[in-house]
Amino acid sequence: MKQVVYVSSTESKQIHVWLMDENGKLTLLQQLTLPYEVQPMKIHCNGRYLYVGIRPYFAIITYLISDEGKLTQQKITNLPSTPTHIEIEKQGRYLFIPSYHQGNLLVLSIDQYGNAQSPIQIIKNLKCPHASGVNFDNSRLFVTCLGEDRIRVYIISNNGHLIERSADKLITNKGSGPRHLAFSPNNNVLYCLNELNATINVYSIFKPYHNKQNYTILPYNIIKKPWAADIHITPNGNHLYASERSTSIIRHFKVEKNGLTLLPMDIYSTENQPRGFNVDQSGHFLLVAGQKSNYISVYKINIITGILQKLNSYLVGKGPTCITTKYLIKY
Repeated sequence: MKQVVYVSSTESKQIHVWLMDENGKLTLLQQLTLPYEVQPMKIHCNGRYLYVGIRPYFAIITYLISDEGKLTQQKITNLPSTPTHIEIEKQGRYLFIPSYHQGNLLVLSIDQYGNAQSPIQIIKNLKCPHASGVNFDNSRLFVTCLGEDRIRVYIISNNGHLIERSADKLITNKGSGPRHLAFSPNNNVLYCLNELNATINVYSIFKPYHNKQNYTILPYNIIKKPWAADIHITPNGNHLYASERSTSIIRHFKVEKNGLTLLPMDIYSTENQPRGFNVDQSGHFLLVAGQKSNYISVYKINIITGILQKLNSYLVGKGPTCITTKYLIKY
């Protein structure tokens, strides 16, 4: 089944829309140039809408996704702060948007037409919140606070409002800087990538939460300052990947023992400064955005071993930072 790939390029203020065939080949479908810098993106769980964060005019743009994957702007929703990351609850009713620079967390409702509405809740006094993730039963939101070295945990109420569970917070090592999250498909493990020391924390998320392991993603004998960026797991839960910007690598881990143990595997040199990457919905391809190369690369994932085979690279806009995919489905 064919897929659509969306790439946001911050510096050139562009969104590129690509059609990806079953062999991983990309064909450009659409190129949008905006009057604003674009960065975080999130596809609605029904696959019909794309939400894009813009700056310095703080807002979320709601795009309608056509049957062929092209974008049509529906609404611009003003925000009080810079959108750093976008998460959506599993019933598609609310968006959760942390702001790294303004130190807050926004909750936005979504109307019947898929449009993001004005914030219904603003949680302030967070230190450098970078990303968030909803757990398997849609009951908790985990928020990485890079400047606090902890992951805050919130109950998601029926009306979308968040209630913090201070007793459940997850503490990372001092100076580690928790950045991005990934959940195991079997729903019992949370993986946290730490930006400032380039490590991955592995947590059992059945309460009480426990940090089971800690792994470095850097090659041995590297003296560069760590600068980890992104983390993703394959849909079958067998392979975990993380990117590191100082060394421009993708690190592969095999996932073992019900998700709680990571076996370090290969390290792949990739696009210059891989700020964002993603695993496609089939689990057969990994796509990397090079923030300094202005290219995206497509890799074939060996479904058994997790080994990456580079297929091709494609020029996009300047400073690509976010990449996401969806199946092309006729509605």
